[in-house]
Amino acid sequence: MFRGWAGLGAVVAAAIVLFAGAVLYAIHAAPDPRGYSGLELEPMSAAAQARTPFLDRGGALIHAVAKDSPAADAGIRPGEVVAAIDGRPVRGARAAARQLRAATVGTHLTLRLYDITQGEVKPRDVAVTMGPEPDAPDLLSVRPPRTLAKAPRPAPIVAANAAWSRRILRGPTIRPVPLFGLGSGKCNGFVPQGWRVVGHAADNSMFRVAAAQGFSHAIFQSAMLDGASADDFVRDYLTRTFASKALVAPPQPRPYGFVLYDFGNAKGGAGFVIARVSGNRIAMWIAAVPGADVSWAKSQTGAVALSLTCAAPHAPKPRPRDPGLLATRISLDCIRGACRETDFAATYLTVLRRGYVHNTKGEMFLVNPRRDFWQNGADGPGFYRQTGGENEKLEPGRIN
Repeated sequence: MFRGWAGLGAVVAAAIVLFAGAVLYAIHAAPDPRGYSGLELEPMSAAAQARTPFLDRGGALIHAVAKDSPAADAGIRPGEVVAAIDGRPVRGARAAARQLRAATVGTHLTLRLYDITQGEVKPRDVAVTMGPEPDAPDLLSVRPPRTLAKAPRPAPIVAANAAWSRRILRGPTIRPVPLFGLGSGKCNGFVPQGWRVVGHAADNSMFRVAAAQGFSHAIFQSAMLDGASADDFVRDYLTRTFASKALVAPPQPRPYGFVLYDFGNAKGGAGFVIARVSGNRIAMWIAAVPGADVSWAKSQTGAVALSLTCAAPHAPKPRPRDPGLLATRISLDCIRGACRETDFAATYLTVLRRGYVHNTKGEMFLVNPRRDFWQNGADGPGFYRQTGGENEKLEPGRIN
């Protein structure tokens, strides 16, 4: 009996010793080494949020990528936004840093990225294999962090044209609409790709361009009233030109003696007329688009119409530039002090939210001046476009 109990006690004691040893080994054994990505993260800036419209909320901005790190080997670049890690949405820089620190060496992570530095709003998935943490240089007393989530800085008080303003931090994603010159006789203008000249009067009193497909027309017309009222002349001209009875809204006064007429017709067309009467002469700039597309097509076609200029009979002589004529609405001649009718008519571009810019090669573009102005561009405040991976600064004004 005693010998049996003694044997059982010895077995129990041995089991306790083994269990205690296993516990102590688990406590003191080195944990699996944490992985290293080489990413340095920071909270999303207003610019990053503005340039990632498909990202509803959250995200972490990549501030830096360590040289020769797993992230660098995967092709990740500073300025990109981390939207998700292994399918889990990233709520912020701290959350992303915690998830990266939790991964061990050899772990494969898939990062969903938005490349805001190149204007890419579509995400891409990048696989990163976590590597061992690099040895610190002898001169350093601490080892470099695996990831860093910077504490958010309080935003400054809102001020007009501040460099961090959401309204003007869209630089790399600005894509001005390219315009191309068309002309006939002593008339010319700028149009989107695919438009053509469909009418021109020999005395340069009329110039008409239209889109190759669909009902979008831009017209300049100069004519004598010969006793007719301006309202009746505009209505009859629209009815004859588009072969459909025009329904014209009451005229609205515009600066510099111009009048605005909004119109529609039974064929489903819609648009506007900017007109001015000088003595017995009327000058008109007409934009007509499909009624179904008026929300977006009216502004672009209107900008085309207001770029049309002709050496028309009885046209008034150029006048000095008025301070109210913004540079993105007028021609270079007007900027230099010789403004024609078209320059004064184009004040309506403020309502259409469109403006003209050009580059040193004479290429023309259409922008939204309120939205596309980049305060912190590489070459100073202004309008930019991306070409060949570089941001090219554009200057305001029409070149015709």
